[in-house]
Amino acid sequence: MKHFGITDPKIEDYISSLAPQSEGVLADMEAHAQRENVSIIGPVEGRFLYTLALATQAKDILDIGTAIGYSAMWLGLAARENGGRVVTLEKDEGRAGWAEAYFRQANMSGLCAVRRGDALVLMNGMEENFDFIFLDILTQFDQPDTSLRMLDLCLRRLRPGGLLLSDNSFRSGAVLDPNNAVPSTQGIAAFNQAISTHPRLDTTIVPLRDGISISRKLAATGD
Repeated sequence: MKHFGITDPKIEDYISSLAPQSEGVLADMEAHAQRENVSIIGPVEGRFLYTLALATQAKDILDIGTAIGYSAMWLGLAARENGGRVVTLEKDEGRAGWAEAYFRQANMSGLCAVRRGDALVLMNGMEENFDFIFLDILTQFDQPDTSLRMLDLCLRRLRPGGLLLSDNSFRSGAVLDPNNAVPSTQGIAAFNQAISTHPRLDTTIVPLRDGISISRKLAATGD
């Protein structure tokens, strides 16, 4: 389990030791990620997403930032039990291809669909809504205000009562420094502030790995 310096590494290792050993396609994906230095959420956070999606009976799930499809695979396992589907967004053609290959290997091609392109552009053109959104690209933004644009797009596509989860809430602790000039870190700090004070969201941040925020969209008059 990768350590981010957020919680005691011994606690992180203990949690990881309790997780069931990955098998089949998930194990292949974890080996691929380690071999090719691809960032994935890992089995502990993967099971966390799976449990939340399953418990909330999410059917329409959006995964923003496919990479090789690891988080989408975990969400797909929940969607399969819920009778739903996963849409996952990826701008890198090579990684999108790998994700689709793993979905085929797991017999989940009809359940998990990769859409290629810039997530901001793709989401701006979407009309469908989702019960559950996992956002995992905030570290890639080179302008601080882009994170708030993404939040707005996510809220447009999230149904009332649905969950928005975002990874890397702590940026390895960099969000603690108000003078940090890295645009992506500034953007994550602004995103954390926005979801914590937004009138349509109930939010908490869990110190799992690099931090993961969980926001539930509240209903408004007319929804």
